[in-house]
Amino acid sequence: MQPYQEEYIANLKEISLLSVQRGQDAPCFEAYLEGQRQRRARMEQVVARNMSLLRENLFPLLDRLFEAGDAQLVELEEFAAALFDGRSELDVGLFRQIYRALLSRSRLRKSRNDMIRQLYWLGMGYNCLCTKLMGLENAADGYTSRMRLCFMEAAAYLKYFDEIEDSGTKGYILRSRANVALGQFKSPSEKIQMVKYTLKIMQDKEYQEKAPELPWNRYIYMTHLQMVASLSRSRERAMTPQDIAAVMESVYIVYQTQMAQAQERGERPPARISFSYDSINYYCGLDSLDGLLGRMELLMDRAEDDDYSADGIYAMISLPAFYCNFLQENPEKVPERREYLDSLYRRATDYAERFPQPAENETLFFALRQMTIGFVETGSGLSYGDLLQRLLVRFLPEMYVHSHTVGRTAAAFCRIVLEEEPSFFDDMDSIREITDFHQKEDAVSDYAMKAGLFHDMGKISFPNLYSLTARQWFEEEYELASLHTQIGEDRLSRQPSTRPYAPVALGHHAWYDGSGGYPDSYVRLECPYRQMVDIIGLVDWLDNVTYTTHRYTGMKKTFPEAVREAIRLGGKRFSPLLTGRLEDPAVERKLAEALEGSRREAYRRLYEAFPGRQAPAPR
Repeated sequence: MQPYQEEYIANLKEISLLSVQRGQDAPCFEAYLEGQRQRRARMEQVVARNMSLLRENLFPLLDRLFEAGDAQLVELEEFAAALFDGRSELDVGLFRQIYRALLSRSRLRKSRNDMIRQLYWLGMGYNCLCTKLMGLENAADGYTSRMRLCFMEAAAYLKYFDEIEDSGTKGYILRSRANVALGQFKSPSEKIQMVKYTLKIMQDKEYQEKAPELPWNRYIYMTHLQMVASLSRSRERAMTPQDIAAVMESVYIVYQTQMAQAQERGERPPARISFSYDSINYYCGLDSLDGLLGRMELLMDRAEDDDYSADGIYAMISLPAFYCNFLQENPEKVPERREYLDSLYRRATDYAERFPQPAENETLFFALRQMTIGFVETGSGLSYGDLLQRLLVRFLPEMYVHSHTVGRTAAAFCRIVLEEEPSFFDDMDSIREITDFHQKEDAVSDYAMKAGLFHDMGKISFPNLYSLTARQWFEEEYELASLHTQIGEDRLSRQPSTRPYAPVALGHHAWYDGSGGYPDSYVRLECPYRQMVDIIGLVDWLDNVTYTTHRYTGMKKTFPEAVREAIRLGGKRFSPLLTGRLEDPAVERKLAEALEGSRREAYRRLYEAFPGRQAPAPR
């Protein structure tokens, strides 16, 4: 690699280390706070340096890539491999930018082998995005289509298999054929049919004879694994008898293989394959739902809470998520398992909070996304809101600081508004029913605090985009980030404890007059929470441009500058009922003090959350 490429990679790794340096060794809170200031300042320096490296070296190279020599192209692909290798990701956004440019060059040069390889890796880059959008089929459709088109185009070269001499290229064709089945489908049958066709190709002796040097047995086994992953756990996405038969064959093959491997090592088989085996027996009618749930409980009970491998993550977090998927579909089974569920969530969250060096562990974050989708509130144990707060504090502390700051400052703003207009929030049924002013003030403030705390919960789906970004975002990343509103609304609306805050998560980036912002699905005048959505949206923007997001957006303002800009946008982006109040110097001063004081309070809560210190009570 070129020196600038090596420096860029080193800077990414430094950002990763800085993101997990929580300051637990600080002797006092003031020392901790100063450490956080220094850490943020260093991260800003690294981002500025990386942007210089890209603007001075990489971007000019990509602009004239058609003139690049072979050595430069090899170095560029080595650089891209260091950014993302299909398993670990340092900067998958830049990885996709590089491979799009390489693919354009190869198309122009009609370099078939290069095109096939680059289509495969570009597809893998898009698959990385798709895994972060699980459970949101509509939001993921665009990325899934881009991914699948890459793999389908590369796989289409199978008809030229005889002509291609390079075995590596043949391998990319076959792997692309298999990867067409990645991502979400409208029904399990669609995916199962694709995997069946891939298996037919992989098992074809004629293809095997044409490329005997390829690892055919591994290809076949990995395709069986893909079939196993096609198991549907949803009553609404039930499998046909033909689907079950196809999956059953693969489950038994994988189960027997992994059982034999485990016996050789003197270990139990992984929970993943044991669960697949038990599931297919349930779908075939060989076991009842109670029987399946009981077998899952045995697997979860014997999971080791100090096993931080991929198998350990699956047993401790993913399997409980699937267990709860069945309970979501069969709520009558919950009451008798309430106590077990409460202990299960305690164990899973304790495991996640103890996880060593989690910043780059996408397997862990994938499992945590599964848990946030499959959560079941019992009313007696961990609430969904408490779970989200714990995840923020442990894995996204900067987002926790922002969310806490927005909630506290919004509550302060609400009190200012209520003093002048006590009926301001009466579109909300729960507020209108309160006649006592002080009780109403407390209820509005409490709602504002929690709405602020949960407004950005959709960002949990892609933490690396926020915590590990070491440059300003590309357009595609802004597009991805905008989905956090829909993801947040979807997740919050599923649970009783967080359902009231879902409209705020959905609408806080929508513009007052509807001429901009996102998403289109938020219609302000149809939302009874719109006044609170307006307040959270304004305070969120003020904190973002003055403190939180400028590292990856490049936009930074002083607080007075931000207030002047907000006033200018009154009636367009922001509610004029709010920006009009910002013209009062006393209100501006109170909000500035609220932002600073709330931010300091959030950092104190993080400081106190370290082991050995008194943990903050959930709010």
